[in-house]
Amino acid sequence: MRSNPGDRTFTVEERDLMRGPTTPLAELIESFRVNNEARLSPRTLLGYVQVLRAFDLTLGGLRLADLTVETVNRYVADKMRTHPPAARLAAATLRALASWLLASGITPSTDGRHVLAGVRIPRVDRERSPFTDREYELILRTLTTASHRTRARDRAAVLTLLATGLRLNELREIRIPDVHIERPLERSYLVVRGESSKSGRDREVRLDPIAATAMYNYIRDWRQNIHPDGVVFLTEAGKPFTYSGFQKYLGRIGDRLERAGVREFMAHRCRHFWATATHRAGSTETDLAQEGGWRNGSPVIHRYTKHRPFAELQRKPTALSYLARQRAG
Repeated sequence: MRSNPGDRTFTVEERDLMRGPTTPLAELIESFRVNNEARLSPRTLLGYVQVLRAFDLTLGGLRLADLTVETVNRYVADKMRTHPPAARLAAATLRALASWLLASGITPSTDGRHVLAGVRIPRVDRERSPFTDREYELILRTLTTASHRTRARDRAAVLTLLATGLRLNELREIRIPDVHIERPLERSYLVVRGESSKSGRDREVRLDPIAATAMYNYIRDWRQNIHPDGVVFLTEAGKPFTYSGFQKYLGRIGDRLERAGVREFMAHRCRHFWATATHRAGSTETDLAQEGGWRNGSPVIHRYTKHRPFAELQRKPTALSYLARQRAG
């Protein structure tokens, strides 16, 4: 005699097999999250889930039957008009969900392909230019002269991004014990924890004196007696930022900088600026990989290290003059 389904609790895999066209997409997204916790890093999985939930919320609460090529392509096309990188991410993430649905037996195969195999992942020019020297000066001037109530926190956050090239989430999760302000200030550094980083490993990053000073002042004046072992950057309510909340916070700073003449301020552009400036200062690609959290020799580094200005090259010795100095020296 077969047991009544109400007599026991079904596993996630068994519940998946029972799902059909009317299953809410929100339920499938949650199942996707649970089933991929062991396979994906927490940061990557959170990003996937945020994109999927935004898709479901924007279109008003979908069901499995609504997950079609036509629906997704329209959604991606709409996002391309306002934010092309987000459109590309949405297309790739929804295809990943469809691939998982097929592998889990929730959706049938069509010629061995998942239901969103026809979704186009748009090509996006991901090339970002670093801030120019003039834009950097404008950023410094704006941060120095601003009378905004969060001035100390803004200076610490922006200058640390420019000085270290940290990714957005790495900066968000920096904790007070990870900040090492040394004497002389040139010896100051941060410890980036692997669990907050895309690289998945701990690393140390030099903290420029100007950023070290801003970080020290912010912690001393605003953070010393609030969660002394917690994250450095808190909301005005004294709570840690969520990932999306930190994005919005930096976006507000970007709005103020745009009014001052600096367009498209974002954490990743700060990373381009840091890599390019560090390269100009003489660091090798191995040095950049170590501090930037890349694999040594990764081709990604070349996207971040733009060429030196020609006027700067003219002040450096040419190949033959360098060799002549070596022979004479």
